[in-house]
Amino acid sequence: MSATSTAKKSKKKTDKKRVSYAVQYLEDMIFEIMLNSGLPAKSRELAAQLEETVKLHPKFIRKVLFESPRFVMEETRWNLSLRAASHLTFEGSIEHTLRDYGRPMANRAIQNEMAMIHRRPVEFFDALLLELLTTREKYWQAPDGTWGLREWILDTSGDDPDAVFLRNFFLDAAEARPLADMLLDTRMSTDQSPVEMAVKLIRKAGEPIHNKLLGFVIWSLRDGDLDPEQFFQACREDARLLMLSGPLWGLDEFKSAYHDDLKRLSRRAEKETEAEWAEEEEAEGPVVVSPSDLDEVMKLLRRHKRPQPATALAENVFGISHSSRRFQESVDALVAALSLDTRFVRVGRQTFALPGMMPKGLDKVPDALLPVTVTAEDDDTDAELEDEGLEAVLVSWVHDPRYEDFGEESEIEIGPEQQPTDELRHVLLYDHLRAGTLKVRVCDRRFFPSESNLICSTLVDKETGKKYPVWLSYTSSLLWEMGDWYQARGLGPGAVISITPSETPDEYFISHEGEMDPFVTIEEDRLKALTKLHREAAKKKLSVFEIMQRILADYENGIPFMKLWAEVNVVRRTRRRVVASDLASYHCFSQRPANSDLWVFDERKVTQGRKKTKRRFVRM
Repeated sequence: MSATSTAKKSKKKTDKKRVSYAVQYLEDMIFEIMLNSGLPAKSRELAAQLEETVKLHPKFIRKVLFESPRFVMEETRWNLSLRAASHLTFEGSIEHTLRDYGRPMANRAIQNEMAMIHRRPVEFFDALLLELLTTREKYWQAPDGTWGLREWILDTSGDDPDAVFLRNFFLDAAEARPLADMLLDTRMSTDQSPVEMAVKLIRKAGEPIHNKLLGFVIWSLRDGDLDPEQFFQACREDARLLMLSGPLWGLDEFKSAYHDDLKRLSRRAEKETEAEWAEEEEAEGPVVVSPSDLDEVMKLLRRHKRPQPATALAENVFGISHSSRRFQESVDALVAALSLDTRFVRVGRQTFALPGMMPKGLDKVPDALLPVTVTAEDDDTDAELEDEGLEAVLVSWVHDPRYEDFGEESEIEIGPEQQPTDELRHVLLYDHLRAGTLKVRVCDRRFFPSESNLICSTLVDKETGKKYPVWLSYTSSLLWEMGDWYQARGLGPGAVISITPSETPDEYFISHEGEMDPFVTIEEDRLKALTKLHREAAKKKLSVFEIMQRILADYENGIPFMKLWAEVNVVRRTRRRVVASDLASYHCFSQRPANSDLWVFDERKVTQGRKKTKRRFVRM
């Protein structure tokens, strides 16, 4: 075997050992959480509590718990396996608890565990536990009052190092001897404290060392000058040392590598779906949503600070994946429970929020989207005509549901059977582009959920996959917070948008594949000219009639009705019927050729005013 392959094999072995210690380090942290809480926990809860130390996916937490004998599944939560050891005697359960924890425990902590194992009040063990711990040789009390197993501490009876080694490591000699010999092969000065020597020896080994073996090496190097119990306590008090279950002594500086290893393992586990540990769910029976489950939903919503779909909540609360055979059943049960709990607000088919998350002001239509009237009440310059007074082509455009904007809802005549449920096609109008909104038209109503007046949904860009949260208000008939997507796609007036439902409730795919509406598209240069006219119209309070003259003057060969309306809307928000009525009412506007949808302006006829035949069609 070459030196290179030998080195690679050695490094692989070292990496594997480090990973095992990293997992043990994680187990110890989880054990500590459960020990302090006294309660079982779900992997999501544990991941959340570990987040400040190391961010890991709950699925990886489940894998570690599933593969460790120190933990056991109870219904949908994980617990310490020692709490299920009710078959053990009282003394047997004490030893099992200390061995499983692997580090000294406070008397009260042991007492709490005994109460859970033997189903007795904690006070029942007040005198009983202390009597047993103080009268049995197998237990040892540290200087700080905590209790451990005597077998963790080096027995230094005798002066012969070989005899001391065999007395302490008789059953583990084959594994302990090589490490002890490696550590003893040193010129380390013994003038320093035992803890200083311990730090250097652990760093030399590059891995955690059992307290007893570390004590033996230092005892040997110092020719027997070591108090094992004081040494243990001194190590506990030194911030440079990291105690793992065993107990093992590592270095605090090892944590960084452990965190990196755990994150890497977590990313790998996140992709696994078929493993036994991939889910936390009861095998049979109906899904029951407990009060603690609802409390957990409350915590999740507060942590995310925005509404969440029931699918995500169920995955968190029940610890199951979308591929689970009971996933939909769990989602349905959670939706039903949340709908009955007044602490939660339903904002979609399966999306829930807390009352404080509801945005304000979405029930009002922004002024910029509302039609503007600048003429006096007795001025009929822009008077609207009934359908009978409009040319046929204008009537069709006035009622066209595709371009519906505010003030035109009553013009739309469309039945439920004509409302699409599989795809919406929107033409982006200038006023909504600027406001970052999208009109919920009459024809859109059946497409979106109707569980509440305010809906929180997610739009997923079909091309990039990026998600955009939006709010739908039935009160204002608007989709809000669309601006980020408009800007990301560089959209302009006339862009044709497609929205289709995804398989996830309250989530939709949105796309723009380059298609532009031929009628309402406005190029950038033209927008600049219209914006300039907008400022002039506002200052001089021009009527729509006057604005139309200015726009049509730029189109010698004529302009289609919808193109004219789109440009008028840049200058001033105006209903289609107003523009159509002015075209039909005044002599200066005409179709060329006759009966077409191409409109021209003749400045010479402005003074002729309104057609007398149209006056009887003016809306009162």
